[in-house]
Amino acid sequence: MQGNTARMGMNMGAGSEAQNRTLDFWLTSIDDGRLRLPSFQRGVAWDAKRVRSMLNTIIHDLPLGVALVLNVGDKEQFASRALHTAPVKTGEVEEHLLDGQQRLTALYRALRDNDDKVTYFLHFPELDDDPRNDDQDVSIWIQKRWDKRGTRFPVWADSPRDCLHRGLIPVRLLDPTRDETGVWVGQATSHLDPGDHIESVAEYKRLLSEANALRDQLKELIAQKREIVKHFNLPYLRLPASTSKETALSVFVNMNTNAKPLSPYDIVVAELEGATGRRLKEMEVGLVAELPRLGRYLDPSNAVLQTSALLQGKVPDQRGFFEMDYAMLVENWQRMTDGLRRALRTIESIRIFDGERLPSAIPLPVMAALLADEPDEGDRRAVVDRLMRRYLWRSFFTNRYEATAASRAASDHKGLSELLTGESGAYVPVFDDALYPLPGTRELRSASWPKSRRSVPRAILAAANYFGARDLADDTPLSAENVVHREYHHVFPHQLLTDAGIDSMLALNCVLITWKTNRSIGRLDPLTYLEKRAAVAPEADDVRDRLASHLVPYRFVAEAGPYVDPPGEALRRTVQPDFDAYLDERAELIRRFMLQACEGRHPQLRDVLSAAAQPPST
Repeated sequence: MQGNTARMGMNMGAGSEAQNRTLDFWLTSIDDGRLRLPSFQRGVAWDAKRVRSMLNTIIHDLPLGVALVLNVGDKEQFASRALHTAPVKTGEVEEHLLDGQQRLTALYRALRDNDDKVTYFLHFPELDDDPRNDDQDVSIWIQKRWDKRGTRFPVWADSPRDCLHRGLIPVRLLDPTRDETGVWVGQATSHLDPGDHIESVAEYKRLLSEANALRDQLKELIAQKREIVKHFNLPYLRLPASTSKETALSVFVNMNTNAKPLSPYDIVVAELEGATGRRLKEMEVGLVAELPRLGRYLDPSNAVLQTSALLQGKVPDQRGFFEMDYAMLVENWQRMTDGLRRALRTIESIRIFDGERLPSAIPLPVMAALLADEPDEGDRRAVVDRLMRRYLWRSFFTNRYEATAASRAASDHKGLSELLTGESGAYVPVFDDALYPLPGTRELRSASWPKSRRSVPRAILAAANYFGARDLADDTPLSAENVVHREYHHVFPHQLLTDAGIDSMLALNCVLITWKTNRSIGRLDPLTYLEKRAAVAPEADDVRDRLASHLVPYRFVAEAGPYVDPPGEALRRTVQPDFDAYLDERAELIRRFMLQACEGRHPQLRDVLSAAAQPPST
């Protein structure tokens, strides 16, 4: 955390060098309500061991790190709250604590001794009656606490006399804003005062002198540590009140290094509730109930933020989320829901049924924002749906969203919106063939296995599934219900190609089918392999039709083999020509499909299988 803060401070401008501030000042600011937490901060996260480590750092006067505050100015930019267990003040708030919450909250609770689960003590070996502890250094000890029938255990932890026998001084005595030293020392040593039963004046004076000497020793030990705590420096960086809300939030997210750091969504949740009183997570539960298939493609939280940002003309990234008008987000909720519903229908209409097979999730929020206000029927819908399909397939088959996806999505959304409203000169970057050309047969041939998260390999699989992807065994077409049970299989068997020294992990060598047995077929020729996978070796026409539904060319598969050569170069010379011919033919089928789909049309299987390739329209 300290390193992060220091590095961040280097980028905050000339006035960003750390400034000194004592713990005394920090504690007083917390008590007075001048220092508060922005609402998006999480609750207490540190455990007792981490608090002990921090307290040891302080009592030995070692550096603790740097905090970060935001000057409030005339008006708080964020809804805020008091630090945990601090008094709720209604006075003027001067600062929001962006970084340092866990440290200051832990310190505040330890010094005020208001954690009902643990009490912190300062252990002095020279005061401990147990000789086994004589070789220890002065350090912080933890005592866990529990309540039973109204009594707080262990009882000795609340007895100054019993604590003293153990060499333990409550950490609360180090609180620089209050001084309970005299009272505690008196209670811890009162049993040492000589009683009336001492008849010898000399003995009475000796005992009293010893008791007072111990009291003076205790007070001196406590005073030394109190001075360290009081003047201990916890430096801070300050963001001026003129800092924009978005910048402050970005700095906070970048510096947040907890085990579970806050996400932009967490911050929006807190800010939206502070601004509108609505709970975003509850609204999201309703959205998922209304659109149960949304989660198959995109995390609902991301869908909400990205679509809402685009509806407000913002880039769907962290900065755009923080720039949103949260009251407008609530106002747009039904529009966003309607848009997401239409976007899901569009995705399902092209036979993509889950996120695992989705080439890119980026287009979904873009489409949702565009479709939010579009009619659900009539001629207008046909025109809009064709444009959406064109946008989808262009997104899938190009590298448009391989980098800087959020800003590119915003640019495409703007251009598509202008097209839909009929603005002259509308420009949609993803439609620009010069910048984002569709792949040729060579690029299609070299595309990697579609389980990777690259767009083009998954686009090839999506094209291959478009015509039903009938299972080679049970003949069932691909559906939203069975897609999760489908498996990625090699048309030319993996073992065969491996034995021949040929790369089998190509998108064009993949079909999505169901089969749970017979996985040790080895290096059979493709047609024999596929017929065996179909369990009862169906007629050739049946195999042909099923392969065609995957855009797999039957002729090249049927004529391949037999392969009887041993592994190595001889097998490669036999297999390579057949595999190359198969790849060439299937690449051409995928290309024909791609050209039609990227124009927004509904490709027809007969056209893809037989028609000559048509050049794309400009």
